[in-house]
Amino acid sequence: MKLLGCICLVAGTAIGAGMIALPITLAKFGLLLGSLLMLGTWAVCYLSALLNLELNLRAGKGLPLGALGMHFSGKKSYLAGSTNLLLLCYSLLCAYIYGGASTLVSINGFPLSFNHSACLYAGCLGLVMLCSIQKVDLFNRFLFLGKISVTGIILLAVLFQLDFSNLPVGTQATLNLKDINVALPVVFTSFGFQVIFHTLTNYTNNDPIMLKRAFFWGSLVPLIAYIAWTSVVCGLIYVHNPILFEKMTFSSVEVGEILQALCHISGSQIMHYLTWTIGFFAVLTSTIGVSLGLIDAIKTKHPILKVHWIAVIAALIPALCIALLVPNAFIKALSFAGMILSFMALLLPMYLLYCSNRADAPLTYWYPILKNPIVLVIIVGYGLWVIASELQNIFFC
Repeated sequence: MKLLGCICLVAGTAIGAGMIALPITLAKFGLLLGSLLMLGTWAVCYLSALLNLELNLRAGKGLPLGALGMHFSGKKSYLAGSTNLLLLCYSLLCAYIYGGASTLVSINGFPLSFNHSACLYAGCLGLVMLCSIQKVDLFNRFLFLGKISVTGIILLAVLFQLDFSNLPVGTQATLNLKDINVALPVVFTSFGFQVIFHTLTNYTNNDPIMLKRAFFWGSLVPLIAYIAWTSVVCGLIYVHNPILFEKMTFSSVEVGEILQALCHISGSQIMHYLTWTIGFFAVLTSTIGVSLGLIDAIKTKHPILKVHWIAVIAALIPALCIALLVPNAFIKALSFAGMILSFMALLLPMYLLYCSNRADAPLTYWYPILKNPIVLVIIVGYGLWVIASELQNIFFC
């Protein structure tokens, strides 16, 4: 049962804002190229999981990236790892709070404004985070299994409304390298389970086989769900709401607009609630996974932050403030997080692996695939590409 819980935490952390962000981001790519981009990203993310788990297992216990940097390299790596982990977690948490609030206000007749909804969402999340990890694990399992079940029901129900002869399989606009660079950080972030490596390493008592299985199946489930969901959402909106689909090709729509369009297309009150449920559950499970990783990391920064409720407040308040102050923070925060994630999940761990090998050679690998130089080149090359893409998005778009 612990393996199932770990799989749910990995998949639940990954399947979140990407359920909404990917149809928006990949609409112009068409279903074929978009699916290939997701498949390639999944492969790199799974390799990054093995890389980071290797470091945690060599350290003898689960450690946040900053602590791993101190363990294998020194203070400079500690500062780089700690800073990037905090930036990543706060960026993701900001995006998820924004997405959760946007989902709430998309409900017909919902009485609260966006700002009040964001505060309500963050407050309820704080109450959940005050519980032990075992209770959060059980709650997350319920949410994850509910999310997968509802997704399956929706996919089966809308299959009858899909025109398979008129799906946006090919590209919907003239693509260039700039378009791929805009999409790449968001796609990479959509598989963002990297913030819980240290948490699950400790939770599994450093079991390398259980960890490998948890991250393989926990990352494969999001890949399948993303491809199916993106295909259905883009296919439905392409046929039934071409104006909105055109907006999607420019990534200029809000989370709530997608959910409202799907509810309108379904034409059923039950489907309306199911569509809202999947959008809300998708964001909530990601929020829980990221919050766990952030709270664990915050507790290592100062003795007073070891008090659990203080760490919870320190995690939620800054992210809530950014979500309230930055317009359209959803895609912006996810894209920025992709750049940070590539450094802390790919490039810095590669450097720490090099430091570990140099210090402890000859050393037995927990995951021998990491000996392959081609694998290492792929990891580094992809990480540099994501960083370059987001820098282009910031300074030249």
